[in-house]
Amino acid sequence: MTHPNFRLQKVKHILAKVNALTAEMRAMSDEELQAQTQVLKKELANGKTVDDILPRAFATIREADYRILGMFPYDVQVMGAIVLNQGNIAEMKTGEGKTLTATMPLYLNALTGKGVFLLTPNNYLAQRDKEQLQPVYEWLGLTVSLGFETDDQEKKTTPEVKRSWYNADITYTTASSLAFDYLFNNLATRREDQYLRPFNYVIIDEVDAILLDEATSPFVVSSMPMVQSNLYQLADAFIHILQPKIDYKLNEDHDAVWLTLHGIQRAERFFRIPDLFISEYREIYRHIILALRAHFIMENGHDYLVSEGKVVLLDEANGRLKKGVKVSTGVHQAIEAKEHVDLTPNQQVAASITFPSLFGLFNKIAGMSGTAKSDEQEFFEVYKMRVIQIPTRKKVIRRDYPEQIYLTTRQKLIHALDETIELHKAGRPVLLVAGSVENSEIISELLLDRGISHNVLNAFNVAREADIVKDAGQKGAVTVATNMAGRGTDIKLGEEVKKLGGLAVIGTEMLPARVKMQLAGRAGRQGDPGTSKFYISLEDGYLAKNSTKRFKNYYRRLRKKKTDKQLRSPRLKMSITMLNDRVAANQQMARSNINKNEIALKIQRKYLYDQRDQLMRTAHLETEVGKWLSRGISLYLDEKGEWTALGLRHLMNQHFTYDVVDLPDDLELNHKKIQIYLEHFCQKKLEQKAQVLINNEQLNQFYRSALLNALDSSWTDQMAYLSKLSTIVQPWATAQRNPQFMYQEKAYQAFEKMFDTVAKKVVDNLMLSTIRLDKDNHLIVNFS
Repeated sequence: MTHPNFRLQKVKHILAKVNALTAEMRAMSDEELQAQTQVLKKELANGKTVDDILPRAFATIREADYRILGMFPYDVQVMGAIVLNQGNIAEMKTGEGKTLTATMPLYLNALTGKGVFLLTPNNYLAQRDKEQLQPVYEWLGLTVSLGFETDDQEKKTTPEVKRSWYNADITYTTASSLAFDYLFNNLATRREDQYLRPFNYVIIDEVDAILLDEATSPFVVSSMPMVQSNLYQLADAFIHILQPKIDYKLNEDHDAVWLTLHGIQRAERFFRIPDLFISEYREIYRHIILALRAHFIMENGHDYLVSEGKVVLLDEANGRLKKGVKVSTGVHQAIEAKEHVDLTPNQQVAASITFPSLFGLFNKIAGMSGTAKSDEQEFFEVYKMRVIQIPTRKKVIRRDYPEQIYLTTRQKLIHALDETIELHKAGRPVLLVAGSVENSEIISELLLDRGISHNVLNAFNVAREADIVKDAGQKGAVTVATNMAGRGTDIKLGEEVKKLGGLAVIGTEMLPARVKMQLAGRAGRQGDPGTSKFYISLEDGYLAKNSTKRFKNYYRRLRKKKTDKQLRSPRLKMSITMLNDRVAANQQMARSNINKNEIALKIQRKYLYDQRDQLMRTAHLETEVGKWLSRGISLYLDEKGEWTALGLRHLMNQHFTYDVVDLPDDLELNHKKIQIYLEHFCQKKLEQKAQVLINNEQLNQFYRSALLNALDSSWTDQMAYLSKLSTIVQPWATAQRNPQFMYQEKAYQAFEKMFDTVAKKVVDNLMLSTIRLDKDNHLIVNFS
């Protein structure tokens, strides 16, 4: 393995080549500098590679940054840019100027004409960065776009507008916007409704949040709603009559809940059924479990909020509202019943993709983060990306104090608030970090009780986020915030603050190591002074959820002693460190398992989308239609060993025509002869339908609609099956079978069967559909 220092030396060697061109670029007129874009494009056209032209391209955009923005990228920023061009991750500390760093690899790779993306964690940052840097790119002759609507997020954007976004040389957008646009692009039924070109190069800001923290959450496009159950309200009413410990029990970690024997008997009386566990009443039992989870595991203010009459999930990692995101399997509807808001439809999945699959479609991916080195092994194993630490321009002088450990939440908060008040009196700005929206509100109330004015940054006031963060570094400012990971706005210190000791970050909850590093990095940017200190208790949710039985017994013993002092035991600190390592390992294992399952889905998705693209590109689909009809007819006939005239008429009335069927007297009722007869029947029926249409183009449109509808509806069923399959295969582990292998095997078998279903649906769509022309002679197709 190449040593990290050697990689950095290689980067410095390229940096020297860029620096050698600085004087030449500075001596150029504006026109000469602008002309470099065409010069570099010609060099690429003549056979040079992106790496060959890197020094001159970087020197060009570097000088342009200086002339247009008044900012000349430092050497460390150029080093970060070189790493990004290599398809690796540049770990750059907070305040080191990642936004400006990205201009260099974006400009260089955009010269290929294949398009490049910069993905940010949220819309605000994408819009801010695009507006700030657009003048530079346009001055150099490149086009820039924003990959989403800024004025109205709910507005339906036309394919023409989206095509203009994605045909730009450089597109600033969010990872989630790109994921959804990719899915919708591949669900289009006409080529003119598609807008994406093949993916080339992408830079991901806060890469660890996107590729690790959100790697297991698929992005889903829903199709038609399932039939809505009326059991959600009934199950919710049933929960209200239950008595704790008598009718139901919670485990110690409050992450599992179940009915007791007494509760089961009460359920059978309430729903007037003889046995809750027979298959006939399985749905009742499922809804009871969903209601139990909604009431006793999902917490308002921690897992979700009720906003404008809707249940909106909360991102526990950063306190943001996850609008448009739902918990699947009916939990979302159970929460809505609990909160007495309107139930949203439980919809079927039409298409889905995870970030690992999405970014696997790019020729080259790169990333930026302040905290990625600790996960380098996973980045390399999954994405083949190295993490290269870029030195800071100025030495980091921030002081990170050891964790202050207390027994109870009350003790922890009292000491954290005492220190906050002390720092506030001294004039230092304080960033108080809460573990959840609920806790941020509690801390806010405690500060108000002590007469401390402050700002609160959580899911309730995300619109003021940037302004709150900007003011967080002013003298005497106190800011209460949920986890700040990925906020993207630097906290700049006000006058006199440096002399007072800079920003103080005070954590009030046990957090994963990487999140803790991100938060500490908010202080001490660009050589500024600052401090970080984290107050934790043995009652913190992170510890309670992940601790061992021995650790819980240790907590109970201390509770009996009623100690108020800080806990300093080296053994305790070692236990907490081991717990952190164990949680990180478990999370990595979970991501690994999901990625393995996603591989099967990725292969199937690609094959399906290739089939769809082929259908949309083909000008004459008669041959394709003939193949699918022949296969579908054969499959219908295979359902019986022998056919009678009555049975054949019944089959035809189900799948071929609603008219009375008159079979030829001389028809031999064997498989081969029936197949020929039905193929001729279908051909005549299609010829009749063609007479309604004006031209062959409309006929082709009808064929395409029928085939795509059959593919898409079958894929929806396949997606529903695959979403359940990962759970179905888990018990195989007890039989010494590898669940991952079983998943891959059964997923492949289901995919093969899916195309049999497609063939049958093609027959139904072509034969049983009705077609007509509207007053403008546009084709209208209705599938039965």
